[in-house]
Amino acid sequence: MCEHLRVKPLFIMRWSPKTYNKMIIDKGGFALIFGSQIYELSQVKLVERLKTELGLPADCPKAIPDGILERFVKWHEKKKM
Repeated sequence: MCEHLRVKPLFIMRWSPKTYNKMIIDKGGFALIFGSQIYELSQVKLVERLKTELGLPADCPKAIPDGILERFVKWHEKKKM
């Protein structure tokens, strides 16, 4: 579908098999993997419960960390050429 529409696949995920990531990258796309489930700031209480009661990796960051943004921007700039 991406080839037909002439768009690059962009997947933002908490986890995916390496084979899926390779397929995305081989098609010129970008796979962004987060170590934690990301929730909006209003969900702080939910995130605390997920962490303490279920032991799940979760976070409510105020902003996306610079390193992650830099990786995406670098990929995007390379694809624009």
